[in-house]
Amino acid sequence: MSRTKTLLLVLCAIFLTTFASFSYLGWWGEVVQNPQTAQLPYFIFRTMLRMLAAYALVVVFSLSYGIIAGLYRSPRIFMLPLLDILQSIPVLGYIPAALFFFLGFLPGELGFEVASIFLIFTGMAWAVTFSILSGVRNIPNDLREASNSYGLRGWRYVYHVVLPAIIPPFVTGSVLAWGGGWYFLIAAEMLTYGTTTHFLPGIGTYLGNAVYNLGNVPSALFGLIVFVSIVYTINMLVWKPLASYSRRFKMQTMKSEIIIEEEEDSAIVRAVEWVRSRSYWLDAHINEPVERFFAMLRKHDLAIKFIPTKRRHLQLPAWKLFSIYTVLFLAVMLWLLWFFSSSFSVPMLGAWNTLVSHEEIFLLPYLAARSFVRILVAYVIALCWTLIAAIAVVRSKRLSKIFFPIFDIGQSTPALALFPFIVIFVISIFGGGQIGVEVAAIILLLTGTQWYLLFNIIGALNNIPGDILEASRAFGLKNSMLYKKIFLPAILPGIILGSIQAWGGAWNSLIVSEYITFQGEVHSVDGIGAYLTKLTTSPSPDPLAITLCIGTMTIVILLMNYLIWRRLFNYAERFRFEGV
Repeated sequence: MSRTKTLLLVLCAIFLTTFASFSYLGWWGEVVQNPQTAQLPYFIFRTMLRMLAAYALVVVFSLSYGIIAGLYRSPRIFMLPLLDILQSIPVLGYIPAALFFFLGFLPGELGFEVASIFLIFTGMAWAVTFSILSGVRNIPNDLREASNSYGLRGWRYVYHVVLPAIIPPFVTGSVLAWGGGWYFLIAAEMLTYGTTTHFLPGIGTYLGNAVYNLGNVPSALFGLIVFVSIVYTINMLVWKPLASYSRRFKMQTMKSEIIIEEEEDSAIVRAVEWVRSRSYWLDAHINEPVERFFAMLRKHDLAIKFIPTKRRHLQLPAWKLFSIYTVLFLAVMLWLLWFFSSSFSVPMLGAWNTLVSHEEIFLLPYLAARSFVRILVAYVIALCWTLIAAIAVVRSKRLSKIFFPIFDIGQSTPALALFPFIVIFVISIFGGGQIGVEVAAIILLLTGTQWYLLFNIIGALNNIPGDILEASRAFGLKNSMLYKKIFLPAILPGIILGSIQAWGGAWNSLIVSEYITFQGEVHSVDGIGAYLTKLTTSPSPDPLAITLCIGTMTIVILLMNYLIWRRLFNYAERFRFEGV
């Protein structure tokens, strides 16, 4: 059955099930009572415009940043730490800066629109940038050396080697990016700063208004069903065809049997092929001016070696790397502090006044430790089920057809829209005490953690070269030996990259997982995410206290990246397949 027919059947099934169940339960009256229900088509249109605008910015930023950082060692020394710091800041930390900056240049509704697009961008950009950077760094060494030997340099090297090589990770990162954009959609369309909230028309506003302002659960469920239908449609018409198309660019000498699904003709693939066919004109005309530019740089001893013959990471003395991180971290925190103070229109109090006014500042290490343990529990749960699920669905055509759409929808569903249903479910089982709130917080953390692991592991499995599988069959590797010798080493880089993104996503999710407001009642647990939410929503926000809270969170993430994930990532590099 074609993908379009499957999509139509699923949408018809969703429509009929929703109509029948809502009619049986008598919920249509409450759905219609929501004045925004009649505006849903317009809200969906506005949301899609924001998502597309944000993704266009992501493409430009991630391609330029990822390729430059991947090819040039000298800029990478500063670009990687800066990327680490920026992706460690929660979306909530960007809201005051975005509002102050964009409303200053674009007052009125346009300023709020651009600020919302920027916030969606911050939820999307890091997954794509890290994926592209990883793709550039993982171009096999023999291909790099062959490119040098045949004189592929400058733009020609980027066009003929780098761009094809990064297409698979770019598509995988884009799927995660759209999931990240959807995940914080409510926060991006209901812009809250201090005690003020500005509403932008969109599906996120519809969901948030139904849950938090109206307490209309049937309307919220109806909005969630509409949202799921939109996400499923986009995944079926755009991302699944592009994922199949991207497999053409996998570097291997034989067809991999891990890749089971055959490509189907689709409008998006035809559009991409049309763009690629027209890009040959650009390739023919841009190479000469680019080469003249690099010749001028070489003449003045300003050129940087363009094509490394082998992968080289940040091999710097520890004190130099620490100095770079410290300077960039302090610069970003001072930048945030100034924006917080300006956007909240509150003067920056002295450090002593802040410490006296907010005694919880002294408890920041304790709050960070509580949040760390909570994230660790969610991470272990996510890693256990995603490992099993990824191997199962990649190796089974039947399971992949059933579960891939579910995974795509699950990773895209906004956390804030899940609040009422998770809270009702957990409280009905565990009660409204502290244990119930802890369980709800961990479940919400799972929604911001597990999908990074799952899709990176699936991507790593799909990238196992076909000749490796043929060799394993020839040597008689089966069952446990096949997993031990082939699959587990092959997916280790995917696990590490997914873990880096998952822990960053989990710290980001703390702000919506540890402080839950439902039907006028606050459910919170001790943690740095809950404390940050309290600070930013208080009647008189303290910019320095907010900055110290975000700084503590960022330091913990950076220390984990440096002490744990970077070392594991370097260790996992030895398991990458080098054959072409």
